[in-house]
Amino acid sequence: LDAALARGDTSGATGWLREAVQRHGGLRQPRATIAAACGFEPSEGPLLDYLEAKFGDLYRL
Repeated sequence: LDAALARGDTSGATGWLREAVQRHGGLRQPRATIAAACGFEPSEGPLLDYLEAKFGDLYRL
């Protein structure tokens, strides 16, 4: 997928979004749609880890 996106070919990504997310988006709650598409429950943990790593030293967190 990374190589295709680097070439500007978004068909793989948009096809996956259409099949895994958009097709079911109105039928499920958002959390259930994300879990079904990704294979795991969504969590704030990865975002918080990223933000702490990026801004922790800058803001002395």
